[in-house]
Amino acid sequence: MELNVIRTFNRALAGICIPGMDRTGDREVRVRHGIVAGWISVLSIVVLFVVKLVLGLVSGSISLVGAAFHLFSHLANSVILLITFWVSSRPATSRTPFGHGRMEYLAPLLMSVFLLVTGLQIGERSIHQALDPHPVYYWPGLIWILAATIVIRIWLGQFVEFLGHRVHSPAILTAGHHHRLDAVLVSAVLAGLIIGHHFDRPEVDGYMGAVVSAWLLFVGYRHAKHAAVPLMGQAPSPDLIRRIRELARSVQGVEDVHGIIVHDYGSMQLISLHVEIPEHLGPAAMHEIVEQCETALRRVFGGEVVCHTDPLLEKTEEVRAIQERFDGVVEELPEVIGYHDFRVIADSPTRVLIVADIDLADEVPESEFGRFADELERRVKRVLPSVAYCSFYVTPKYVY
Repeated sequence: MELNVIRTFNRALAGICIPGMDRTGDREVRVRHGIVAGWISVLSIVVLFVVKLVLGLVSGSISLVGAAFHLFSHLANSVILLITFWVSSRPATSRTPFGHGRMEYLAPLLMSVFLLVTGLQIGERSIHQALDPHPVYYWPGLIWILAATIVIRIWLGQFVEFLGHRVHSPAILTAGHHHRLDAVLVSAVLAGLIIGHHFDRPEVDGYMGAVVSAWLLFVGYRHAKHAAVPLMGQAPSPDLIRRIRELARSVQGVEDVHGIIVHDYGSMQLISLHVEIPEHLGPAAMHEIVEQCETALRRVFGGEVVCHTDPLLEKTEEVRAIQERFDGVVEELPEVIGYHDFRVIADSPTRVLIVADIDLADEVPESEFGRFADELERRVKRVLPSVAYCSFYVTPKYVY
């Protein structure tokens, strides 16, 4: 019940701040989600930073001061988030023809650097407190104020992640995770203050600071690792490939599709694919079908779409017989998960050539592609003596 109330409140607040918020496919609406997430983070962090820093200085708690400066790094992260979406919203230029959307993937990488630096700084101060502890001033109001900041940060994390999930933005989601992380850190600091006060052990504050430091280093490393993948070229999700394939197949005249390639530029996607169309329809009709397929995909996914026509040849009884025996050979190799563009070229009545594109399992390394193609050709020649040679093209890992 409480979660439903929070979700309803988050949606209502987002609706006030983001006009037309349900048009998440719209580039401007996507940018507004990032701007709102950035500004609400900046304003809240400024207030919480001042509160925690004052409390930390008054109490003398190194872990609390560290948590406050950790907030300062979050402030920098939020500013980066704002700059990121401002830059990514800029139109394409002659030097950046694909826009600036990939700037969104750079933000989590920069955020991870702040986390790593903060973790090292807090770790140094925590070791000094653990080895040479100084008294920590404790009063009941300190606990209640910190507890209130924890509740605020938990809600901020939920709201920012709500915005991030709506537009599938890794930068916004990372900012939301940081809000939740700070809530965990302050909870640890709070526990350390209570334990240290009741058992008269000020060094507990240093131990808790060391835990906070270790956690920050781990999270910073994890964010850096995850942020680097989209910049290097992240594989499209199976759901995205499925949606592209199903939408293309829904166009009348398209029998099947293969060779799907997706380039993600953050604010736009470039999609290319091969569409299989019966050859008997003729060049003009095939071209019209391809145009319809490209239009349908652009309407849903945005960006640019290029469809390559693969004519489906009418198969004779002889070709069908050869393909059936070819299927039996393919079944003998579990690493071969499929094939397409199968063609039989007759050089003479007793001499034929087989051409096909081969799909291998994901676990097969590219260095083994040639070996599997040669092995498949060897087995085909053994089963079909009339085959002079085979021309097999192994589909690259970035093609689906």
